[in-house]
Amino acid sequence: MKNLKKFGLAAAVSLAIAGQAQATGVPVGDAGTWMALAQNLATLQQQYQTLKDQYETQGGILKNLQGTYGRGSIGLDDSINSASVVPGSWQEVVSRQNSGAYGSKQSYYEELVNTLPQELFANPEGNRARDYQLSSDSVVAALSAGDALYSEVQVHLNNLATLGSQVDTTTNAKDAADLQNRIATENGMLSSAQSKLQALNMNLQANLANQENQATSDNEQFFRWKDGNN
Repeated sequence: MKNLKKFGLAAAVSLAIAGQAQATGVPVGDAGTWMALAQNLATLQQQYQTLKDQYETQGGILKNLQGTYGRGSIGLDDSINSASVVPGSWQEVVSRQNSGAYGSKQSYYEELVNTLPQELFANPEGNRARDYQLSSDSVVAALSAGDALYSEVQVHLNNLATLGSQVDTTTNAKDAADLQNRIATENGMLSSAQSKLQALNMNLQANLANQENQATSDNEQFFRWKDGNN
């Protein structure tokens, strides 16, 4: 009897709970409905994971395009210092030579050229003496500046060798791009130095042509004076 009462009480509680669940709107459905919901949930989870993976990939790409790796400063000070030794115009080159800016290089070439002092000419203030002095100054300036440019070219070549040895040490795309830009900058400086060397060579050729013209002029003036006195 006691067990029967307990059973009846349990049944009554179960019915009360079921009735409350239906009254409050707890969804009840068949197996097909629950399976469809589970599939939709699995699809949403996959889409979420895909979006998460894409976000992480984009974040990694962005990270690879950020940061400073010190590639731009490799050998840059040496390149700038060596490039500033020889200015961009011939007038500045001669001016620097006259001021002794090329130091030991200039002393070496002045001794090599062994310029005759202007006061030893018969007419120290004449055209011949002035042309000779200007020509000697131009030659010394070209040789001194050319020597400095050869040294500059070697600095650029050394830097390019150093930069080239670091190609396989880059850590990401930004690091590789920085190194590539630094190499391009050094190549530009090297091309500039080579252009200056070509310009110096052209100035030396022009100086040689001027010497020949002056010699012709002097000869013409001399022989015309001789003919006029005969």
